[in-house]
Amino acid sequence: MNDQTRRADGTVVVDGKAVGIIGLDGVLNDARSRIAEGISVEDAAFFALNRIEERNYIPPAKKDAYLKAITVLLGGASDQQPGVSHLIVRILGPGCVSCNRLEELVMRVLQQRNIMADIFHVRELDEIWRYGVISTPALVVNEKVKSTGRLPSQAEVEKWILEETTS
Repeated sequence: MNDQTRRADGTVVVDGKAVGIIGLDGVLNDARSRIAEGISVEDAAFFALNRIEERNYIPPAKKDAYLKAITVLLGGASDQQPGVSHLIVRILGPGCVSCNRLEELVMRVLQQRNIMADIFHVRELDEIWRYGVISTPALVVNEKVKSTGRLPSQAEVEKWILEETTS
């Protein structure tokens, strides 16, 4: 599966946003079986999208974006530019107001800069402590702790994300 589209929590990234899809694994397995039988990845993705729509609401204006994400999941072409690193952003915190604001801030920066990223909000204390963080909210970009115990400014978040996308 492609890191740029499928997240560890089982959601799919469609137009830069994580979307949960009921029955995704079963549909993808069926689509992969069809590919093994000789149909194209694009036809298998179309089949998968139709099956997904049986149990999930897909906004009509977003069908093409969903189809693209499914195609990538099935091994088709990605629009990811060569040489552009994939970003993984983690917000560490129990879900307090500051943690939620940090998540909103990160999403705003990513949207304004049109940067694709996997965003995880880690709430479990054991997982937070694995990063050596004892004070939340904390921001981790590509497994590097950038900030702990405070809400950074938008300029700081933007700087850290841009550093990781160009390194």
